[in-house]
Amino acid sequence: MIKRLNFLTLISILLLLSTHLWSQTTKILDEIMLEDYTIQVVFYDPYLNLIEQTPEFEKLDSLRQLEIWDEYLLNNVIFDFQLTQNEKILKHYILKGNPSKTVEKLNLPRNTIYELDIVNHQSNVNYYNASDYQEYISLKIDKLNFYGTLFDKMELIEEMISSGQRLIAYNLFGRHRLPIQYNTVQYSVLGIIADDLYGVIPEEMIAKDEELYNNKFFDYQQCISEYYQIDRIEKIYIRRYNSDGTIQDEFPRIEITMDIKSNLNKMSGILGVTTLPCFHSSDTAILISTTDTTNVYSIKTNNNKAVDKYLQEIIVTKNKNNEISKIEAKRLIHASSIQGDFVIKENYMACFKRFDNKCVLPYLLLSSEIDDKNFDRPKSVIELDYLFYRK
Repeated sequence: MIKRLNFLTLISILLLLSTHLWSQTTKILDEIMLEDYTIQVVFYDPYLNLIEQTPEFEKLDSLRQLEIWDEYLLNNVIFDFQLTQNEKILKHYILKGNPSKTVEKLNLPRNTIYELDIVNHQSNVNYYNASDYQEYISLKIDKLNFYGTLFDKMELIEEMISSGQRLIAYNLFGRHRLPIQYNTVQYSVLGIIADDLYGVIPEEMIAKDEELYNNKFFDYQQCISEYYQIDRIEKIYIRRYNSDGTIQDEFPRIEITMDIKSNLNKMSGILGVTTLPCFHSSDTAILISTTDTTNVYSIKTNNNKAVDKYLQEIIVTKNKNNEISKIEAKRLIHASSIQGDFVIKENYMACFKRFDNKCVLPYLLLSSEIDDKNFDRPKSVIELDYLFYRK
């Protein structure tokens, strides 16, 4: 922890420097010493590389330039932070476009279109070509806290700044675009390197396999992907009861989960999993009963570690419109005592309804003692509401 704090302090000092260690035309922007590590920052100027690949780019009309520039950003490497020790490259922290994202035309701050590949070094690999290093990726980060579709270290932008044209946004390649400051990229990436070396990279920053959660039976998983972001408001009531069943004490609190998609099946907490159980594409539903208005299914999971840790005996009820109306299960509470670790089982039920005239999502969560199957005395009541941000 102390090493990480010292590292972040070093980063802050570096950000105060107004001069660059290298020539403006070089691809090497920085060489940062950290104990016995060296971090060399390589910048692949997207404009220069695009011109080299598409010489006619400057002569194209603005609409065509817009398409080509956006496509280039989403599919190419921009920075390579190379971690070296004793003159041997250990890892690459490669900042590139995320091809699954879309460049926003009007809402510029939404252009968080980048991802960071953490790649184990191999010789004879061209790290500018993402396809060449795919098999050596150890981790992918897709939650980065900067946005824009230009970079202040681009030769084109530096020339404009030198001529007195320092702007908040530049009208280039078919639209106004925000430049990303190198200091912002540097601080963000070096913070991830510090976590990787001396701590743990936060789970919510790590990219999830989109196809892994593509299970059509649980249609709410596909629905949330159709939004730019969904935030969840959780009104939580923890209750204790008198012997006659009346409420003795109630402990309310409110929590907010930002961007529920990035928190799918987060292993670090039971609330994150059970407020929106997320099922793998390999998890299966087996029809066990049917009526005129409902179909009831038993769920068989397949190495779904998050769900398996907190839920067992999962039963899903769908209505006549084939929409999920509730999920019932045994919820597992993991605890410890001086005798060791143990697990407590309790009843769990998630009730669903339609939100935003589109997504069917949980609106009520109940838990109860294992013998209270009808939830007459729920131990916890969680009311859920959502804020939807459209793409």
